Amino acid sequence: MTDQRRRVDSAPVTAGRSLIRTAPYASLALWGGRVAHGLRFATAAVDVSLDAPTGPVAVPRPHPGVSPAHPVLGSMSPAEESPTKALASGSAVPRVLLLAPTLFAESLGEQDLVTRLNLCGSAPGCGRWVSVAFGGWVSSLSADAWPAAAVRFSERHPTADLLDLGAGWLLLQMEIAEAVVRTDRACVLLNTEEAGGLLVGAPGPLH
Repeated sequence: MTDQRRRVDSAPVTAGRSLIRTAPYASLALWGGRVAHGLRFATAAVDVSLDAPTGPVAVPRPHPGVSPAHPVLGSMSPAEESPTKALASGSAVPRVLLLAPTLFAESLGEQDLVTRLNLCGSAPGCGRWVSVAFGGWVSSLSADAWPAAAVRFSERHPTADLLDLGAGWLLLQMEIAEAVVRTDRACVLLNTEEAGGLLVGAPGPLH
């Protein structure tokens, strides 16, 4: 497998972007070992006002040089500060919204946890198998941000579960730090800005 670093215009990245636009579900894996499968997701628009996390950032890196998105062969995110700090300084950080069962969402507590968001499948158009792993920090979204976030989320998933926020379901936000795109022939490692490029055009409605 070829390791293609910073090839943001490569065929694997194009296939990854296509998969993100059409994939109905993703899996969220926390460093503590907990995994939630089949989560619906949508990208967060720049104009959607979501709160920046205020809790402490939990970053249990298992070994130096290992990243959330690429736990075997990855490298540290180019900017070795958390996305929370980047938000505080006014920098734009790519984000993903996730609709999670309340039981799982509440288990996150008040911390911003290091996590990995995984998608894989056959990319529409080219038919190429592709895997996308986003590394970053996940946290609960406060009730004040639910209305704007729910409207954004419904553009991709017009589900009645959004009417049950606070009871059966809760919205999470994941701040993206990096991404890894793999196909059968290549592995592309992307920094924060490049990973955000994968999300461009991604929130289109699913039918």
